[in-house]
Amino acid sequence: MSIKFKSRYRHRALIDITSLIDLVFLLVAFFMVTSSLGNESSITVHLPRAVQSGDYKPGSMIITVNEDNEIFIDDVKIEMDRVLAEFKARKENLRDGAVIIRGDRKSSYESIVSVIDKLNQAGIPKFSISAIK
Repeated sequence: MSIKFKSRYRHRALIDITSLIDLVFLLVAFFMVTSSLGNESSITVHLPRAVQSGDYKPGSMIITVNEDNEIFIDDVKIEMDRVLAEFKARKENLRDGAVIIRGDRKSSYESIVSVIDKLNQAGIPKFSISAIK
């Protein structure tokens, strides 16, 4: 007859979570670095000043006219003869028809008006002109 003695110490499985914490920290750091908080344009434009300005709506199409009168749609350079076709192609994807025109203060008035005219021809009558406060 054998006697079995119970141990006072329970054998618990130990899980080392140090590497798990490191992994979660790396994932958080990765997403913080790679995510962008807004859809700001990377093209440098010196915007004119205004006393009052509205809020930025995410999901808007951003049209930029720089000081050399070059036209960019969402940071992609588009030639003037292709602008109307590009507006028509992007019309369906607009949220609330929101279009923001960022015109450099040294760009010609004619180029801004031609962009507005192309927007109207494409059936996008709602737009905002960007300014700084």
